[in-house]
Amino acid sequence: MDCIREAENRLWYYRDLLRSVDYAKEQIGILMGKGAPKYITAVSMDPAGCRASKAHDTLSIMYQLQRWTEIRDKTQAELEKIDVILVEISSEPGCERYSDILNMWYVEKMAKEDIAEDLGYSSRRSVYELRNKAIRKFAIRMFGLEALVAI
Repeated sequence: MDCIREAENRLWYYRDLLRSVDYAKEQIGILMGKGAPKYITAVSMDPAGCRASKAHDTLSIMYQLQRWTEIRDKTQAELEKIDVILVEISSEPGCERYSDILNMWYVEKMAKEDIAEDLGYSSRRSVYELRNKAIRKFAIRMFGLEALVAI
């Protein structure tokens, strides 16, 4: 596994992962609406508590609900892991700007000249060097020994 590439992908698609959590929440809401009883009476409720024209409709809704919930939960867990790593690496001495550079470079997709200006560097080369150090540190935190061996 190319741990640096994997780390970059996680950061590069961070905003898309956030959007996918929102989409999963929307799908869960839609499915919950399909499964909710139309009228609150014992007659309109089937044994599973879901309104459906056929038994397999209820099972399908339940399966889809489970899948979207799993997708949402796994994606949220990955986002939280990324956030924790970014905070941790920036709290180490000499690494204070790592979170900033990774966020600007991958998440915000800023121009390298703008990153250099925001961080107070005079050249793009300094930004590339800082980014390389930061992404290696991030990859090691994310993938452990496997990333260290690959670097």
